[in-house]
Amino acid sequence: MKKLSWFIFTFQFLFLVSGSAWLALDSIKEESLKTIKGSLQTVTNTTHEALYIWIKNRQSNIIDIAQDETFVLLTQQLLQANKDLPHDIESSDIAKTALQKLRHFMKKKMEAQQDIGFFIISTDKINIASMRDSNLYETNVIFQKRPLFFKRMFEGETLFIPPINSDVPLQVKSGEFVENLPTIFIGSPIYDHQQRIIALLTLRIDPSSDFSRVTQLGRIGESGETYAFDNKGMLLTNSRFEKQLKQIGLVTSQASSMLSFRVVDPGGNMLDGYIPKVKRSQLPLTFMADSAIKGESGFNVDGYRDYRGVPVFGSWVWDDSLGFGLATEIDVEEALVPNYKTRNILILAVFSIASVSLGGFIVWISLEKQANAKLKEAHAKLEGIVAERTKELQALSYQDGLTEIANRRKFDQSLDLEWHRAMRHKEDLSLILIDVDFFKPYNDNYGHIQGDKCLKEVAQLIEKTSLRMTDIVARYGGEEFVVLLPSTTLEQAKAFAEKCRKQIIEQNIEHNYTQIDSLNCVSISLGVSSMVPSVSDSPSSLIKQADLQLYLAKSNGRNRVE
Repeated sequence: MKKLSWFIFTFQFLFLVSGSAWLALDSIKEESLKTIKGSLQTVTNTTHEALYIWIKNRQSNIIDIAQDETFVLLTQQLLQANKDLPHDIESSDIAKTALQKLRHFMKKKMEAQQDIGFFIISTDKINIASMRDSNLYETNVIFQKRPLFFKRMFEGETLFIPPINSDVPLQVKSGEFVENLPTIFIGSPIYDHQQRIIALLTLRIDPSSDFSRVTQLGRIGESGETYAFDNKGMLLTNSRFEKQLKQIGLVTSQASSMLSFRVVDPGGNMLDGYIPKVKRSQLPLTFMADSAIKGESGFNVDGYRDYRGVPVFGSWVWDDSLGFGLATEIDVEEALVPNYKTRNILILAVFSIASVSLGGFIVWISLEKQANAKLKEAHAKLEGIVAERTKELQALSYQDGLTEIANRRKFDQSLDLEWHRAMRHKEDLSLILIDVDFFKPYNDNYGHIQGDKCLKEVAQLIEKTSLRMTDIVARYGGEEFVVLLPSTTLEQAKAFAEKCRKQIIEQNIEHNYTQIDSLNCVSISLGVSSMVPSVSDSPSSLIKQADLQLYLAKSNGRNRVE
């Protein structure tokens, strides 16, 4: 009887332990999936926002170019020449002169953003201007590959055009020119003085620049990746798994994964040797791509196959305004590693309890605590990676690409914030506008590459002069910089400005084409303003005062602080 009672007690105890272990496993897995879902959605949304900010900045840039009076005039000259000599445009002296001037004008604009080409496209879809002669007077590639985007631009929209295969050979890092490389464009209408659309301007952007870099920052863990795709499911960014894709034959050895295949479900894991039973063109889209292309944004932590056939968890968003979707995925196997470890530990604990009864139960409790600690550590590590990537993405959207200091967008936000803070505390707020003296002669004689280097060096010197975390040093535009000094009086700001001026002179950057007497190095002119903000004033008044003082500094001989 005692043996039977002990057996019954042992059986009941093991049943209770097993049931508790099962519930614990279920609870831990549920919490793991919630954490994975939150992390994937954070990466997707942050990457989407960073891409949106970058694209909006590029759209603003191309609108400024398209509205430039010189640019519009040269475009009208080309259009008129094309109208007067439609069958002999290449021999038109007016067209040749206008094209040469346009190329010179656009070269400066493109170098500032590291763009690789441009088109001016007439209303009949013909390229009337480009950096290359090879694609002049041909039907534009954007009309051929993305006709809906082309139509929307001629209806007045400024658009980001997702990657397409280039119409001309493009130069790669090795120096050789390669056919059909992926390329992306930003396009905007060109208006005449009667606000009629007369043509389109498009800028050709290297997809491996900021567009790809932003999505690559969304790679978490060993198998996580973030990628873009169009409304047909075509991959618009390079895959993290390019080496694997070449091994299984989805991408040829010399090609890039961008624009090489559609995001379809092969039906099985191709990394394990699975071969689809039908052609890839007949395969259905992945669960994620099918949902996104329908205009849905969502997530899946039940698991589905990606374009390699590997089971993954994912989060995705579709952006109609940009014309593409964005997905963040991670292999199920990697995402659930903490859960698998916990499961194995719990199973071992149950068997241990069966052998040592109550003593085993105590061991199981200890192991469960260790497992939970490891799980929390793994979750904390994943969240740390997400936070780090988020910080990098935010920094990219607030940094000037050339000088590596804050950009105009960061300055505008900081000015508004510090203006209201100074108004609340009734403190001085000072601002300095800085202009590099005779920078155009410097650029013309030393070249744009040396000019960019000079701007970067001046920017870094000004930023190093600032010792306070609250000070903002930003690129204001072209060769102009701005310094925002919270809690700083006019005299203090003037002293800081003078220190900046001396630092630039002491750096002795050669400038034999300056028109300042007794100087043969780069110098700067500075305009200083300061005020205690009030309700009756606005931040623009602080800028206007500094701009007026900068004008006086330049009028009074430059290389001075006013």
